[in-house]
Amino acid sequence: MTRVVEVKSAGKMRLSKYTLRVYRMGMYAYAHEFYDIARKTRRSPVKSYLLGHALELFLKSFLMKKGYSTKKLKTYSHNISQILKESVKHGLEDHFRISDQVKADIAAFSSFYATKHYEYFPILAWIFNKPHPKTVRLFRFAKQLDSKLSEIIKED
Repeated sequence: MTRVVEVKSAGKMRLSKYTLRVYRMGMYAYAHEFYDIARKTRRSPVKSYLLGHALELFLKSFLMKKGYSTKKLKTYSHNISQILKESVKHGLEDHFRISDQVKADIAAFSSFYATKHYEYFPILAWIFNKPHPKTVRLFRFAKQLDSKLSEIIKED
């Protein structure tokens, strides 16, 4: 029987390797679903929100593979740009080519996404014509993550 938690000598409990693997694979599966639905919808704010959530979860599942705890991941909140920087620092570019333009697009997109402009009706953003970040390159990047990341994070 697989252990869900392990008990250290000081009596502290932590999630087992198996449980962490299941958790990060589940996070990847959610990211895959958000990405898949984002590709199919036509409503721009909804499409962008779903894409942002997919990117956030793809990258967080990668960081979990690198040993990040769920508690540590929560400190990044929804800042996709910061999550990407951490992922790059821990070797994401060993698996994916990430151009400076994609990084810039993610930075612009992240500032909109992190403020919940896609999740809640952003009346002021639309009234004052705040520029909506382009997502074409981000969809291509998400497609790469979707196609290859599950194998990378599955390995133990």
